[in-house]
Amino acid sequence: MTTPPTSDPSRGIVGNRQLVGVQTFDIARLTAHAVPIVPETFIAVSGLGPKDDSNGSGKTSFLIAVSLLLADPQWRLEVNGGRHASGILFRPDAAGVDQAHHASPVTHGYIVGVFADPADPATSSLTVWIRIATTAPYLQANWTEGLHVADAPTDHERSIQADALWRELGTRQILSARAMAEKLYGTAPRCLTYLDTALRPPVPSLLSQQLTEMEPHEIGRSLIALSGMTHLLEEEEDLRGQALEHQINLDKAQTQHAQALLAEEEVMSGVRAREAARLALQRGHEAWRRYLAASFRDAHHRDQRIAETMEEERQAAATVAALAQDAEDHVTSFGSAAELATQESEARQRWSDAQQHARELSNKMTELTTRQALLRSQRTALLPKAQGWDGCDCATTAARLEQRRRDHTKAEQQCVEAENTVTRARTHLHNVERGRSGKAGRAIDLLSEHHIQAHGLLDQLNVDEAARPVWEPRLAPWQDAIVVEPEHEEKARRLLHTALPGAQIISADVGQECLPEGIHSTLNVARFLGTLQKRMIPSADSTAVRDQAMALTVTGGFAAPLAGRETRLRQARDDLAAAEQGATEATEAVTAATAALTLATTQHAAAQAAEELARLSIRENDLQTQIDELAGRVNKAAHDEQELQQTWKEAVARHASHEQLLANAKLKLDAISKALKERHRSLEALERQRRQTASSQWQLQWGGTLEDAVHLLDPAPDQGRLPRPAALHRQAEDELRKAYEHYGVDGTPGAEVGEDLRAGEEMMRAFADTDPAGLPSLTFADVAAPLDNRLAGHRDQDEVAAARITHDQHAREQAIAELTTGVATSLRNLETLQDMIEKHLDGLFAQISAAFNDLDLRGDGYGAKLEHISVRPQGAGDWQWQVIPRWKRSRSGGFVSYRENANSAQVKVHAILLVLAALLADSQTEGRVLILDELGNSLGEVNRKDMLVALRDVARDQHLTILGTCQDSVLADAADVCGELLWFVHASAADIINQPTNVWAFDSNGARTQLTEDWITAGRTHA
Repeated sequence: MTTPPTSDPSRGIVGNRQLVGVQTFDIARLTAHAVPIVPETFIAVSGLGPKDDSNGSGKTSFLIAVSLLLADPQWRLEVNGGRHASGILFRPDAAGVDQAHHASPVTHGYIVGVFADPADPATSSLTVWIRIATTAPYLQANWTEGLHVADAPTDHERSIQADALWRELGTRQILSARAMAEKLYGTAPRCLTYLDTALRPPVPSLLSQQLTEMEPHEIGRSLIALSGMTHLLEEEEDLRGQALEHQINLDKAQTQHAQALLAEEEVMSGVRAREAARLALQRGHEAWRRYLAASFRDAHHRDQRIAETMEEERQAAATVAALAQDAEDHVTSFGSAAELATQESEARQRWSDAQQHARELSNKMTELTTRQALLRSQRTALLPKAQGWDGCDCATTAARLEQRRRDHTKAEQQCVEAENTVTRARTHLHNVERGRSGKAGRAIDLLSEHHIQAHGLLDQLNVDEAARPVWEPRLAPWQDAIVVEPEHEEKARRLLHTALPGAQIISADVGQECLPEGIHSTLNVARFLGTLQKRMIPSADSTAVRDQAMALTVTGGFAAPLAGRETRLRQARDDLAAAEQGATEATEAVTAATAALTLATTQHAAAQAAEELARLSIRENDLQTQIDELAGRVNKAAHDEQELQQTWKEAVARHASHEQLLANAKLKLDAISKALKERHRSLEALERQRRQTASSQWQLQWGGTLEDAVHLLDPAPDQGRLPRPAALHRQAEDELRKAYEHYGVDGTPGAEVGEDLRAGEEMMRAFADTDPAGLPSLTFADVAAPLDNRLAGHRDQDEVAAARITHDQHAREQAIAELTTGVATSLRNLETLQDMIEKHLDGLFAQISAAFNDLDLRGDGYGAKLEHISVRPQGAGDWQWQVIPRWKRSRSGGFVSYRENANSAQVKVHAILLVLAALLADSQTEGRVLILDELGNSLGEVNRKDMLVALRDVARDQHLTILGTCQDSVLADAADVCGELLWFVHASAADIINQPTNVWAFDSNGARTQLTEDWITAGRTHA
């Protein structure tokens, strides 16, 4: 058995001890006589009731008492506290006692069990007492080492003795109904029952005929309990509960953190807003200070520049006055001239004619050189194409190119044919691998769609090498034949009639017969092959076979084997390899043809380029001769044009010198006079600008020296230029507006902001309207004063609130981080445990399935199995193991679900087999008890005997005690296999209680017999 992921389940206080005796007090009509139990046997339970059959004999009441003693899980003692168990106490009305007896109902009773280890019964014995009452507590348990039993001579005395014995046990070890099962017997159920009783709510059980009413997950849970593995699921459920609890704590902490953050954010938003207002005011004060420094700096620099410019203007004005006097004297010294205009006009005309001639020659030269460049570019483009010319003319290379094209087209066609051959060979190999080759494969596929199983004849036949010459001619005509079962032949014929005309259908033999010598197959086709062997007689030279009646001869001589999956596969693989080799050679031929075509194309283009180059060379030579002749004429025309231009320039200079000198002198005089007036106006403007700079007033506003202002405004290394006053004034305005907005003063009409802040808001608007270039009438400190006062009052309170919130948030975040780590660890541990449990239970169900199948086959069944699926829980749900029992109803049939319609006997047989399979798969069955009520009611004679034998074998092999009630029809068969027979007698309805229980048994363990001998025989007069 697969080793479980955790230690084996605890076996409780009782441990591996086995139940060896039961005693009841005031339980139904049962007497207080002790009843021996022979462990590890099948115990038949029957009796005699008032109607001369076993009904009403009290056997079921005894089994109910045993199931309570062993804490059968179906009593659900952990839920109802044993309340249902009180119904087993003696009640006259329920027992059918005549009122003349004046019998009274009891208020409490006892069930006593003695347990012992088979290896040493004398020193290992232990007694368990169960007290059942009609009032709470309904059920209690106690225990003690050794024998602690009632052995008085009479039944009445033993009942009185029972109360004393219970009190002697004390209260220190007393167990509640909830704790009884686990404390006494451990986590695995000690007893599993099917009882036909109304004392407890009915629950579908693997031991009942209600198997079909059980859901797959209920079957899985029952098998896990039978195998003693319930503690694994309980361990997983506990760990999953811890993980869920951790997640709930984390979610709660995160929710509380989020809620706290919202509340803290409201506080911190106010703190941050006021801090932002403080920072904005601070930046505004700094900007205003820099604004005053920059304004003073700029005013001082402008004043200095204007003073320097005024001195320069005074000196320039004096110089210009002296130049004006000299220019006036020079104008008076000029006179007039006449004849030079005509000479200038004639020289210009001759120069113009020479220019026109030179342009015409130059245009002609440009045209020729352009044509020459075009021819050279054509030659340059043709030279690469002519590389590799082999000297052949164009006609020869064209014929060669056409031949290479035809060769290339032929090679491509052959390559396509070779690839098609490979495709067909690969498809054939695939079909052979699947047993679907040829027309037989198409027929098999068609029948498979209608759930009819068919096989290719030759695919499933193997012919010895020595038999090939005789058998291959016989089989050759049947290469497309298929084989179907006889019951499918008619349906197969109808399906293939129109879909695949000519299909050959062979009906398989009903039984397994020997095939002819030399033939091997899993198909039952001996009749078909035998007929072929009789009709197709080999020729004398063994080269053919002949059907004399049909006058038909089929020749042999097949190079490769014809039949058999492996031989057909080898042939198909060889064909595919040959086709792939042919495709490779065809591809190489296409590559060679492509190279030859490319070479022929290149050589033809080179021949064409060589012929064109020859024609271009002749045209270039003629053009070069024309260019050389024209170049001389162009040079001479250019020389003549330059000489005539020089002549014209000299004439122009002679004519213009007189007039120009006079005009220049007048212009110079006018310019100097205007410059002198401009100098005087500039001096007046500079005087006004110096007064407007107000340098001394800005210094008063700044309140410091120029060096202080320059130092304050000195730009950082990463700044591009010095700040300008207008920008600093706007910055101060912006910071002031931001500060008021952060505090909540945003200019909304009618807002409640206080008179001081309202006044500050009015001053802020006036401050924004002032000209940054002019001396300020309203300072930044004046406008910021109301808000500065407000913020100063909040400073201490804001610092305390921010520190407290930061501390609280850090503490919550640290707690959430710890919870998150705990959740991750819990989930990781849970997943590890789930993986281990799933692996173990997979192995467990596989073992149960194997045992289930083995038991079914041993009972002349056709096979059984379990299908199981693990559905891991999500959240707090149960882990479901969905188990579906399936079994075959015929040799060739499929596995059918337990919920398919079937007779009740078959369901009950497999239900009991499933329980036995679970017990066979469990190595911890020692001391366990299985109780089956109404055993064999709906089983046929064969099933009944097989089931009883299986019960006996499992009890012996698994060290398990099985108690089964047997009606009269079953008792005879049960007596043959049981190890003990319990016989309960309630002979007459007039009797208040039963007669002492009769027992027939043999226990080979003498020490165990001696342990309980005195107790068992007490009060039995026939003992």
